[in-house]
Amino acid sequence: MPEDKVIRIVMAIGVVFSLIYIFFFRLWIGPPNQHMLKNTKYAVGIVTSGYYTERGRSGNDFKFMYDGGDIIEAKANKELTKGRKYLVAFDSVDIKNGFIILEKYDITDSLIQHKILPKYIMYSDTWSLVDIPFQYDKSEIEYDLKRAYEQE
Repeated sequence: MPEDKVIRIVMAIGVVFSLIYIFFFRLWIGPPNQHMLKNTKYAVGIVTSGYYTERGRSGNDFKFMYDGGDIIEAKANKELTKGRKYLVAFDSVDIKNGFIILEKYDITDSLIQHKILPKYIMYSDTWSLVDIPFQYDKSEIEYDLKRAYEQE
């Protein structure tokens, strides 16, 4: 068997397995549920696309890294600014319980001010509510998270 054909077969198998992994992984993470509010941690979400409308859906793409070290890529039906960083709430015990991007908390400037830099490309820092290093009212963040959860 020629070497080119073997390489193509291996690449095709890799692509198929990658698509299966992405498809099933994405299905595991459902919409935010009540359990998310009990074990909430916060991370830096980076908006990776401008606002768009596509096949009846609209919003922005964003990604964040959670405690497991994995990067989650998702869509938010919100009007966010491409390249800006926002606070993302997620379940620290089980990411399958969901996550919410909090568009009210654009933390781009705060990250610079507090010298919180990304490791490689993504921010790996996560915080509990009391440990968030930015100058926001913690009770207001908690209230906004509950309000955003009810709207999801």
